[in-house]
Amino acid sequence: MIIRWDRVPYFANLEPCVIDRLQADAHHHRYQAGATIFTEGGRCAGFHLVLEGLIRIYRVNSEGRLHTLSLLRPIATFNEVAAIDGGKNPYNAVAVTQAQVLTLSHPTLMRLLAQEPQLMSNYLQALAHINREYIERLEDMTFRSIPSRLAKLFLHETSYADYNADAPTRLTQEEIASILGTTREVVGRALRGLLNAGLLKKKGRKLYIADRHGLESLAETNTITIKDKDR
Repeated sequence: MIIRWDRVPYFANLEPCVIDRLQADAHHHRYQAGATIFTEGGRCAGFHLVLEGLIRIYRVNSEGRLHTLSLLRPIATFNEVAAIDGGKNPYNAVAVTQAQVLTLSHPTLMRLLAQEPQLMSNYLQALAHINREYIERLEDMTFRSIPSRLAKLFLHETSYADYNADAPTRLTQEEIASILGTTREVVGRALRGLLNAGLLKKKGRKLYIADRHGLESLAETNTITIKDKDR
C-alpha cells in the first residue's frame, strides 16, 4: 500500500529522507472487524494512523455506558497526546470493520521530533487543532441543541476532502446518540424534526441530505429555518 504521508498534517512538507525514516520506523498492523486496538488506561500504544477501514474511539463510564468520541476513516490519526507524554491511553480504540493501521512508538516519535524541526512544528500545530476541536465539542455540548449538533454531524459525515455527498454514513441511532452524548429517543425526535423541516429526506431506511444550506444554517445558528414551499 502506498502511503501518502504528505496528506497527514503531522508529516506535511517533510524532506524525502525524513519520510523514508518514518516508513522504516512505522509498524503496520491489520485488524479484523471487532478487534481491540488498545484499551483505555493501558500502556502507551503510540501514535496511530488509519490506512484502511473504520475505527471507533470510545470511553466507558462507571455504569458501563459506552460513549463514542470519534469514528475515524483514512487518513485520520489518533492517540497523538499519549504518544507524546508516554502516559496511559486516554480511551479505547476498536476496529469497526477490517482495518489497517500504522503506528509509531513513543520513543521513536520523540527521537524523530528532537531531530526534525519541521516535524516538531507540524505536531505542535496539529495538537493545537485537536485542542480547538475539544473546546468546540464542549461548547456544542453546553450551548447547542440536539438538532444543531445532529446537523453538524451529518455535514461532517458527508464531507470528504473537496467532495460533498448526499447520503451520510450508515450510523445507527444508537451510535449517533453515543457520539452526541444523548439518548436514542432524543435522536429519533431530532431526526423527525429535520425530516419534517425538509432538511433530510428518507428513502427506505437511508437518510439523505435534502437541504445542505439549511443544515449549515442550523449548525451555525442553532435554529431551524423552514422553507416557504409556495415559492
